[in-house]
Amino acid sequence: MNLSQIDLNHLFILKYLLEEKHVSNTANALNMSQSSVSRALQKMRIFFDDELLVRKKYGYELTSKALSIKHDINSVITSVETLAHKQSFEPKTVRSIVKIYGLLPQINTLMPKVISRIRHEAPNLVVSLDSVPKRHFDELVSGDVHFVLSSHQPPSSEQNLYRMVVAKRTFRLLMNRNHPMAQEDLTPEKLAKCDFGQISLQGEKKLSFEHKFEELGLASRTKRLSAPIQISNFSSASSIAAETDIIFHLPTPFAESACQDPRLITREVPKPLQISFQEVYLYWHKRFNDDPMCEWVRSLFKEIYVGEDKQS
Repeated sequence: MNLSQIDLNHLFILKYLLEEKHVSNTANALNMSQSSVSRALQKMRIFFDDELLVRKKYGYELTSKALSIKHDINSVITSVETLAHKQSFEPKTVRSIVKIYGLLPQINTLMPKVISRIRHEAPNLVVSLDSVPKRHFDELVSGDVHFVLSSHQPPSSEQNLYRMVVAKRTFRLLMNRNHPMAQEDLTPEKLAKCDFGQISLQGEKKLSFEHKFEELGLASRTKRLSAPIQISNFSSASSIAAETDIIFHLPTPFAESACQDPRLITREVPKPLQISFQEVYLYWHKRFNDDPMCEWVRSLFKEIYVGEDKQS
């Protein structure tokens, strides 16, 4: 294998192809023509002596070799980008992509101000946001994203993640305006008899505040709260609550935003059931700690949120 044959531009395109598994999506993301992306893929196939992406009925799938080299390619591109940024990082002229993962409540609450600053100070920096529910830290560890916004804790075995507090998380109860509890004086005893929606983002088996009912003796392993609706993300909670008697325990900004639908209201969680403030962190991996672009993005979060009593 002759290393002089490799073109870093083609390797950069391949990095996105392996992530997107789609030629046209990669072309759109990189503002390139589909034919240019296809040519780059063909050259990378020759270089690696492998198909890398195999066409299936609904797109492409990665070959075993592509899966094995994906992380290495990410590392190479990250190192080259870091080197380039160290040589000539200027927000006004930088042309790059910063990738951020977070669930909708965090993205909707925290990112607009950051994006506004980026648009003003680094107009050619593309911000890629992912809010699809998944294991929060996998793509951070693999190098597929630069940052993660999360209130979750990473695995204790993962020692290469840094973090910064950017918000405190509070909750409200979202329910139909005509719900029997809508005008009631809410108590733990009354709520223990209600039906709730279970939002399981990472396979959680219990409602987010069920342990509070257990502490009060209103629930146990053999006497669970009623949760006849189970969903894997926040997006459908509002429409379900608007049509049923299901109550959702949701982050405050998301619950309040849902009340743009006049059929919905929020109620304060009774004090005995309130969860202590959960902190929302901006996480990043050690590999990006000294990257000038990532340092600059972190500085925006710090200027906007650190020291501010922001709720998410």
